[in-house]
Amino acid sequence: MDLPQIEHLIAEAIKNRPRVTSAAMNLYIHNRRLVCGARIVMPEDAIFITHVTPYQLEDGFSDNEWKLIVEKTKNIVGTARLADKMVGQAMGVTSSRIQSRTGAGQRSFREQRREQRLCYRHPIWFARDHDDMFSKGQMVDVSSGGIAFTCHSNGDCPLPGQRITTRFKVPRFKLDDSFETMSFSRPGRICRVEKMNGFLERVAVQFAQPLPFKPGEQGIGETDVQQSLGAVKR
Repeated sequence: MDLPQIEHLIAEAIKNRPRVTSAAMNLYIHNRRLVCGARIVMPEDAIFITHVTPYQLEDGFSDNEWKLIVEKTKNIVGTARLADKMVGQAMGVTSSRIQSRTGAGQRSFREQRREQRLCYRHPIWFARDHDDMFSKGQMVDVSSGGIAFTCHSNGDCPLPGQRITTRFKVPRFKLDDSFETMSFSRPGRICRVEKMNGFLERVAVQFAQPLPFKPGEQGIGETDVQQSLGAVKR
């Protein structure tokens, strides 16, 4: 089985996963099929491949995450000697038709993979309503479509599903690796809230309107980004 076929099988399994449960999802091989489901409902003979996080299910995979999951699936499938039968049964088509269907399925899912995020520690201000008093948090990372930040575990911390407005600044790099700091105000929806410890929670927000550029994909390496930002702070 080649990589495009495996990528299609993974995309189909995740697409067809059960959506009426909040249980953690994993990828398995069962009855020569690649399936995405919860451990609690999988038979004991199901072959575990990897865990799929809620973050990946909602926002997609980064390039590195996708490559790792494809390689791991390929290795396990090859070891189990299930490749030929699994392809035909999982997709319900003959080998001659698999290749023609793989391209479209692979592209539709891979287009959903999230872009590279910029790790950026800087204050952020948020409120449930634009006219409310804003609370302060600390940015963790940001992409054109969303932002993650930490806030204190108190009454000001938002809840999943809530709409909030965020105000924050993001560096935009120039060709000479210098940058200007751009200010944004973005309404959005809370995707996740994860408790980090007894004092802090991590909040993930999806913007209602994307940023005009991709902060983590500006043609400058992560190390260079952090060195430039660190030099300014000093």
